[in-house]
Amino acid sequence: MIARFRYRLRNREFFPLIHFYLIICLLGLFFLSLPIRSEENRSVDGKMKTEEEAEKEVHVENEEKSESAAKGAPKTAAKVKENPALPQAFQPAYVAPLPIKIGFFVDSYYNADFNRPNSKEAAYTTQATRTNEFNINLAYLDAQVETEKFRARFAVQFGTSVAANYVGEGTTGKTSNEFSVRNMQEAYGGIKLGKSTWLDMGIYFGHIGYESWISHDNFVYTRSLALDNVPYYVSGARLSGRITNKLSYQLHLDNGYQVVTDNNKDVSGGFRLEWTPIQHLMFRWNTFMGNEQPTPIPKEVRYYNNFIAEWKPSDTLTIASSFDVGYQKRADDMKLIYLSSGPAYIEGNSKAYRQQYAGNLWIGYRFLPEWRIGARFERYADREQMIVQTGTKHGFQTGGGTATLDYIPNDAVLVRFTYQYRHSMDPVYPREAASSKLDRQFIFSLSIKI
Repeated sequence: MIARFRYRLRNREFFPLIHFYLIICLLGLFFLSLPIRSEENRSVDGKMKTEEEAEKEVHVENEEKSESAAKGAPKTAAKVKENPALPQAFQPAYVAPLPIKIGFFVDSYYNADFNRPNSKEAAYTTQATRTNEFNINLAYLDAQVETEKFRARFAVQFGTSVAANYVGEGTTGKTSNEFSVRNMQEAYGGIKLGKSTWLDMGIYFGHIGYESWISHDNFVYTRSLALDNVPYYVSGARLSGRITNKLSYQLHLDNGYQVVTDNNKDVSGGFRLEWTPIQHLMFRWNTFMGNEQPTPIPKEVRYYNNFIAEWKPSDTLTIASSFDVGYQKRADDMKLIYLSSGPAYIEGNSKAYRQQYAGNLWIGYRFLPEWRIGARFERYADREQMIVQTGTKHGFQTGGGTATLDYIPNDAVLVRFTYQYRHSMDPVYPREAASSKLDRQFIFSLSIKI
């Protein structure tokens, strides 16, 4: 029995069960946090009030509040014009306008790539992908509304990062494909279910990772390799709320791993737990679970974990780190080996999971009111090419560092100077007509966010 337990532990057969029980626990906490009927809903004799009685009391209270407010209101208060020909019940009521906010964002850049690839396309990134030319990384126009009972956001987007980020979408669907969905940054609506519980549905930003899809919100201009290979966006339903003042949660049910148009018949999911024990310290755990193979191919369920810690010792200094581990079950008993010609599969007797790891460290320091410096150190290891496909002997095993100097004349404008250095174990980065292990870029960018 002990040998069998060790075998299952070594092959990670317990991990799917652990994820299942965690989701059950989160659902239990959600139902426990739902509001229950209080003593205010009881009548004088102790019986529960009917809905009509409760609504009648609320109506009377609102009328009393309106009368008291009218007595103390100034003479210049606005009134709704009444029609004397209609009875009082049909008189028009004042309806407050929706608090709709309109915004836009433009991120322009010039990427001076030291490798000068002939294709002018940077590899293994979604940001500043066009090299040695001026271009638009991201531009969007959005409208959003949030009230006490509902919320929504709709945003359309364009840019080179959009084209690079949506290549995983299918192109064969007649009504939903890469070209029909990639210009929708977000399109969702949500309703409030409880004191702090929201249910959103549609297309919205993914929950995995520390950095944001919008460069203006990060203190390093480009994104880490870890973030470029997790969902920036998902299509599905999201349940979110607070368990305590220091602990919040999200439950996700999605079409798949960064797709709107699903490529199989399975549904994916995940969750987020965020804990803030003290004011300036935050811990976050994000997960994803789902089959990521097209329908004709045998299932390979992927499990992804993202752990984040953030510390803000002062208003000018932020230190954060993250560690990612992903594992994906093989569809058969094939074992990956490495030959002189490259990776290959042979018959084996193990159903172990392919694995992927990533680690990041960020430091952001605003040393003057209008100047800030940010740095990121990273390592990404996908030897068995679970997520990043290179076709090389050692897969995608890359590390490096990035530094960004920001000039911030006001909250809406960012002028940025970025240097990025990455080194891979195999020559995977294009360099003119050949390949290189090194990737070095100097990027100048200007962004405006309103």
